[in-house]
Amino acid sequence: MKKKILSIIIILLCIFTVGCEEKEKKELEKNISETIDIDDNGASLVCTTDIDYSEYDYTLGSKYVVFADNDGKVTKIVSSEIINSNDKAKLDEFEEYLNKNHEVAGKYNGYKYDIKKENKKVISNVSIDYSEFDIKSFIKENNITNMDENLTVDSVEKQYVSLGAECNRK
Repeated sequence: MKKKILSIIIILLCIFTVGCEEKEKKELEKNISETIDIDDNGASLVCTTDIDYSEYDYTLGSKYVVFADNDGKVTKIVSSEIINSNDKAKLDEFEEYLNKNHEVAGKYNGYKYDIKKENKKVISNVSIDYSEFDIKSFIKENNITNMDENLTVDSVEKQYVSLGAECNRK
């Protein structure tokens, strides 16, 4: 009799534990951009994005900090994007995709990136120093038609807003 009761308790504990894990597994972090810390002292523009794709088991948050000279010409952009998911295969895909895309731009000087995967997240940090970045070659060699080599705060803001970001002038 004791063995039956003990077996029932163990089964109930297993069911309860798995049930709790499943509930926890479905909860994804929201408003990720609020957790991103990039020094925006001296920035001209700060843009953030938070997208909830929970139905596809991921959420995305990003922050873009744009620095410019007195004429409004972009001198540097520092960004961080965080993708949160319970699906390891999905995180692997995002990590591979981001590495591939940033690798292309990384050969044009002034473009630094770091992609890492940790705790159900892929984190992409990018810094582009336009005084060093060979934007003309980047545009030409990659057949990019929707990018102007003379980036301004206005053009960058327009681009980020078209992608769903909220931007604030500093």
